[in-house]
Amino acid sequence: MELCETSKDYELLTQKIYKAILESEGVENLEVKHDEKVRGKSGVEHQIDVFWEYKYAGVSHKVLIECKYYSKAVSLIHARNMLGLLNDIPNSQGLLVTTQGFQSGVIDFCNHYEIKLKRIRPPKGSDWDGCIQIVNVNGVLYQNQYLNLGFSFDARDEGTKAFVENNGKEISFNAYDVTVEDEGEKYFIGKWLDKKIVSNLAELGTQREEVIEPEDAHVILSSGDKLKLRNVKVLWELTKQDLSLSVDAMDFVHAVLEDFGSGEVEYTLNK
Repeated sequence: MELCETSKDYELLTQKIYKAILESEGVENLEVKHDEKVRGKSGVEHQIDVFWEYKYAGVSHKVLIECKYYSKAVSLIHARNMLGLLNDIPNSQGLLVTTQGFQSGVIDFCNHYEIKLKRIRPPKGSDWDGCIQIVNVNGVLYQNQYLNLGFSFDARDEGTKAFVENNGKEISFNAYDVTVEDEGEKYFIGKWLDKKIVSNLAELGTQREEVIEPEDAHVILSSGDKLKLRNVKVLWELTKQDLSLSVDAMDFVHAVLEDFGSGEVEYTLNK
């Protein structure tokens, strides 16, 4: 599974993850920036892949993240470059983030200079060790199928009467794609019928006809006009459908942030 298409995509993914982490921790007034230019004490301007700055106890602190979207382990030169950034940018903390890992010399070097090493990668099956990854659900769905609908309208209602006078007695609409307003609540026709018709398993597979006479219900046409219902004649049948569903937790996770030293998963970004 490809995590990103380009190095820039990987930088933006890193930005998104750390922004979500900081928001979840309640950090306020803080912007996680991508491709930021930061001037060091030498006067040289440095390009930082992902950057943010915050104040604690009146002291400004900066976080510098360099992202390496590589197919192999990151070499020592990148750790040395990060140390150079930290020396030139006061009160800063450095993180190296990659997809694969780091050469052994990088690990020793970064541990000594307290540069954090992280990996952002696709999820894998072992992330769910000790947990349930796949859930299989088998069941049965019972559902009313509405085979034929016939609508009658109340000609005594002023709004309905006016509509008929202006448009003729032939009222044309899709009976299976209409909204019903019943005592101030609006329902798609199928949901409205489900509230009105009570079925039981003894009626499974048997067609039945029923007449619904609501007290105060209107059909809402696509034009916005409302026609008051007198009754609805319904031919319906209770049906049964076997269901089989498999849910894999991996399908819901886009990326995993882990500490490279401990292997601890620190954050999972959902799709």
